[in-house]
Amino acid sequence: METVTTDISTNIRSANEKFMRAFSNGNAAGIANLYTDEGMLLPTGMEMIKGKQGIQEFWQGAMDMGIKNVRLETLEVQPCENTAIEMGNYTLRGEGDSLIDRGKYMVIWQKKHHNWKLDKDIWNSSVSAT
Repeated sequence: METVTTDISTNIRSANEKFMRAFSNGNAAGIANLYTDEGMLLPTGMEMIKGKQGIQEFWQGAMDMGIKNVRLETLEVQPCENTAIEMGNYTLRGEGDSLIDRGKYMVIWQKKHHNWKLDKDIWNSSVSAT
């Protein structure tokens, strides 16, 4: 089981690297392609966003608002057959590497056609609203 968990963790970390690279390149379509076709975002203060088109529009909007860089740090991966739950921390940075937000996230991943894809993605800020 340890090897399977390590392999899944490695694959998820690799997918997160692709996410971060696509974000810093301004490639919202590339980010959306990392999600399942029925993927969902559950952002703070908003309704659920469903499907790749909505996901692409959301991440494009984040880029348009000035977010230049996303850093994802995996803390834990719990595998369960063709699903895995990842918990981690995120950091969002803007122009001049200024801190925009930092917080924690949980992603439910699904294995689709030998690739791990984000399926349900939820996060919330650790920065006080005041």
